Amino acid sequence: MNTVEFIINGKKVSAVRDECIMKIAKENGIHIDGLCYSPDLETAGGSCRLCLVEVHEKGKMRVVTSCNYPVRANIEVKTDTPFIKKLKRSVIELLMARAPESAAIREIAAREGITETRFKHIDANQPMKNCIACGLCAQVCSEVVGVSAISMVNRGFEKTSGTPFKKMSSVCIGCGACAYICPTNAIEMKETKSSRIIWGREFAMQKCSECGVHYIPIAQVTWIVETTGKERKFFDKCPDCR
Repeated sequence: MNTVEFIINGKKVSAVRDECIMKIAKENGIHIDGLCYSPDLETAGGSCRLCLVEVHEKGKMRVVTSCNYPVRANIEVKTDTPFIKKLKRSVIELLMARAPESAAIREIAAREGITETRFKHIDANQPMKNCIACGLCAQVCSEVVGVSAISMVNRGFEKTSGTPFKKMSSVCIGCGACAYICPTNAIEMKETKSSRIIWGREFAMQKCSECGVHYIPIAQVTWIVETTGKERKFFDKCPDCR
């Protein structure tokens, strides 16, 4: 394991080479805003641009996204310079214009003292008003779940996530991982006592034989059984009753 030392906000720290700046910052008590970063995903973030920092190296400075920029020996990272604050303000205002109803974005804006945006909201006529096109949902569906039921579609301000051709996906298993990881709650998932509706499909839920709680889509159970060889009877009981 190759360990390197570098400076962040005047503090000398050590980290494993190639780990991202944001991860090391958090480990050292330095907060960096970000909506598109997840340590559980292999693919780098960098979409929301909230985590911009200055990296100084060999007399040169560059602005990078800290959620996917690898640490190197002897670099100096600055997260709260006047220049970064100015850039971050613009990013926040752009996100406010993109998703004006997002509670997550409004919370970040409030911390920075931003109450309104100078940019015009363009209604792209998309069903997911809070989507900021970060891609986390498509990533978790592909990398973690392994289904690839959704992807990023369209371009520019119309870019969002969705199923192919906006049709009901035949490979979606209703696991809800995309909705859980979405940083702005843009993906709608409705649940009744015995079913879950997501991406235009209704999924029947598996009922626990012990407590009677419907806790997992039957389609997800089938997929797990077929892809891993786990016995179906394992899912007769929910995690709390096993």
